[in-house]
Amino acid sequence: MENLLKKLQEEAGLSEEQAAKVMVIIKDFMDKEGLEIDWEKFFKGKYEDFKEQAKSFFDALSHRAEKYTNKLEDTVEDITIQAKRAARDISLKASEMLDDDKKKKKE
Repeated sequence: MENLLKKLQEEAGLSEEQAAKVMVIIKDFMDKEGLEIDWEKFFKGKYEDFKEQAKSFFDALSHRAEKYTNKLEDTVEDITIQAKRAARDISLKASEMLDDDKKKKKE
């Protein structure tokens, strides 16, 4: 299996993480298609390494997703604050305009 991962890295120009992801995709595809593969034999006892690489990949992916979720939450919070301020400012201006109109009518 390590040979295949190296081959994917060298010939396809994939990173180690990308090569591991390719292996996960291929395995999932073959399993879903019902292709009978002796994965233990295919991986020649390296299944644990593969499983660890896949876990590392998904952990990294999860960490990245969390980072983007945090950024998105911050952005939404900033937009909400800006919207509240804009609504407040419009309210104040409308109130000022109404007060000015009232003053003009009294004069």
